[in-house]
Amino acid sequence: MSLWRRMVLTYRYRGPRSVAVRIVTFPLRATPLRTYLPVDRLASEVLISSRRWYRSNRRPVALVIAGADDDPQVVALIRSVRRTTRRGSVRIIVAGDTSSGVTHAVARCFEAGASPRDVVLLRPPAQLTRDWLAVLQYEAYTNAERVGIVGGKVLLPDGRIASAGLACDLLTGRIEARYSGARGAHGPASVRVPVLAVAPDGAYIRRALLDEIGGLDTALELDDAIVALCARCWHAGWEIRYAPDCILESAAPGRPAGTASPEAPEPARRTFRLLDRRSVRTASGALRIIYVTETALIGGGHRDVFEHLNALAARGHEVALYTLGTPPDWFDLHAPVSTFADYDAIAAALAPVDAIKVATWWKTAAPVWLGSVQRGIPVYLVQDIETSYYPWDQASRFKVLASYRKEFRYMTISTWNRGQLRELGADAAMVPPGVDSNTFHPSAATPRRADMVLAIGRMAPLKNFALTLDAWRGLAQPRPELRLFGVQPESAHGTGLHYEDAPSDQRVAELFREAAVFVQTSDHEGFCLPVLEAMACGTPVVCTDADGNRDFCVDGENCLMPAARADDVRDAIARVLGDERLRERLTAAGLQTAAEYRWEPQLAKLERFFEDLVSPPRAARAAGGAAPAGSLGSAR
Repeated sequence: MSLWRRMVLTYRYRGPRSVAVRIVTFPLRATPLRTYLPVDRLASEVLISSRRWYRSNRRPVALVIAGADDDPQVVALIRSVRRTTRRGSVRIIVAGDTSSGVTHAVARCFEAGASPRDVVLLRPPAQLTRDWLAVLQYEAYTNAERVGIVGGKVLLPDGRIASAGLACDLLTGRIEARYSGARGAHGPASVRVPVLAVAPDGAYIRRALLDEIGGLDTALELDDAIVALCARCWHAGWEIRYAPDCILESAAPGRPAGTASPEAPEPARRTFRLLDRRSVRTASGALRIIYVTETALIGGGHRDVFEHLNALAARGHEVALYTLGTPPDWFDLHAPVSTFADYDAIAAALAPVDAIKVATWWKTAAPVWLGSVQRGIPVYLVQDIETSYYPWDQASRFKVLASYRKEFRYMTISTWNRGQLRELGADAAMVPPGVDSNTFHPSAATPRRADMVLAIGRMAPLKNFALTLDAWRGLAQPRPELRLFGVQPESAHGTGLHYEDAPSDQRVAELFREAAVFVQTSDHEGFCLPVLEAMACGTPVVCTDADGNRDFCVDGENCLMPAARADDVRDAIARVLGDERLRERLTAAGLQTAAEYRWEPQLAKLERFFEDLVSPPRAARAAGGAAPAGSLGSAR
């Protein structure tokens, strides 16, 4: 690969800062200093913080190596340890090449007279990068109050990932290495997150945890013993973290590091298998379901969530909303709302409750996951692939992708979203939003105006409102009125347009029924419900291809879908305004499309999705199952 091509790819996937670091450090790659130049890590703020913290706060550790004294790979590993750690801070114990040897070596760290040390496990062949121990300790002692185990990124000899922590694939019930086989610089694998378990390679185990729950199980192979220890860690109220800035290079190829073997005895193989098969019913057999949102402000995504809650409550289920914001004052929500100061408080409130817990935005995924490790069933309602919200923020895009964990059950609202999730290794049930036909419907009482174009005025770049404005301005004089609505009146600043700020649903329906055409020119939407609502009111639609609207928008049949250029959108608007037969045809087809998206069928899919998560089924449970502990009312 040419140098220029490498620089282009580095800029695309690592950003300009990484390019600058590579240029500055390139001359040093031909010197012995090259081993200290993992250039993608030099810019890490966590790495810098780890170094500073470790200089003043380092703790002694007992480093247990699985291998024989005379094994050349063990000798090489010991040299690597001495080269990358401070003298006197590490006590090295070569434990032999059996699992029981490692187990007994860990136990020896607790013998009388042994100084209290945290424990680190290592297996040859391995080469340690600079600051690996500083990163592990920093993560163990500064991230959360009770972090018991930390693991780093384990690489294969060819630079691919062997393990970035371990996950439980709910589709197979297997414990698997996260991002196994991906390139070492894979973006989501660079995100610090809690994980279910870690590989033995470089596993940092705090002495306080071992004092509380005991050591490794001597009856298990090392890979399975560490998984079982991680399960006990979580059950004891400790957390496990993945620290990507700790890199162990040249792990042995073969079985992914740290994965439980198919033949492993209990409890290792089934340690986390029941994440999706837990008791989440009330004494009466209803489901207990909690949705988590970042806020409750007006918006299409929140409307979808609140419709879910109302419908589930109407069907007799026990539901609740947990949010950082204040309760919604714009939606008639028939569910209790609990508000919290931060996501840590939400995770703590979720943890003791036996419920299906639903993340609705990538930032809510972490507290829902943390709140479901021990009890409940974690679900992720993916309303959009939210990397599109951060076109210039690579770090945030990686965090979004890292939020799609294998331990979630997924549902989503469009075929496009579902396809994107499948590419990321997650399958999702389809539960599209529905149209409230009681509100959005045709009405002869509202005369339609031939001189009114309607659009939503929004400033978010993905909404591409400027395209709507440019297309309208290109219409021949006398131009029809461009009426705008939404929650961002500043989007119409200086245009001389009429903007209706935060109209009620009833008023929005009236605007749809008044308008000659509704225009939506988003670059991307997860679904785009306003287009369906316009169709339900009998309003012709002009919209661009926005990915999520492909499920129900058919160009020339129920809408016009011009290319995302001002002249094309202008011409499409002009066609609708000037052709009565076209308007009638689009209106009729649009009404038929909207009828296919009535709420009732969508909500039936939703309830069926939740019911299918629970085993045994309702009838079997009602025949003699015990009522689950922990009601929603216990969450404050």
